[in-house]
Amino acid sequence: MTTTDQDGRQRLARLVIQHRTKRGWLKAQAAEATGLTITTYMRVETGKSVRDVTYTKIEQGLGLAPGACMAVIEGTAELQTAGEEVEGVRIAPLADADEGVRQAVQHVVIATLPDTPAGKMAELSEGVLAELRKRGILRAAD
Repeated sequence: MTTTDQDGRQRLARLVIQHRTKRGWLKAQAAEATGLTITTYMRVETGKSVRDVTYTKIEQGLGLAPGACMAVIEGTAELQTAGEEVEGVRIAPLADADEGVRQAVQHVVIATLPDTPAGKMAELSEGVLAELRKRGILRAAD
């Protein structure tokens, strides 16, 4: 899915550039931190249309709150960073997402298929993690 709001993408582009330069990063460094090619990263900084999964990678690589890019496109004035307090609510950074996914899969499997062997649960967890990485929802394992 791509986002078509040109004004919102231009607003996001300006804020991403500000965020990158505040960190003292070159465009190539930001692209590397986000796991994007320089070409795709530059599409964001120039306000061009990209897939929504690209925004997730921008958020993860630049330490932004989940959904921050889309919120700007939809009209929010600032990028929210992970760990920032917004209207009394703290937006937590992703701590150990892999372990959280493994635990969630284990709880669901135990609740729905209690006779599932531990090895099969681990296999399911790794399959879910691989799919989430493939879709750009989680960063590639370091």
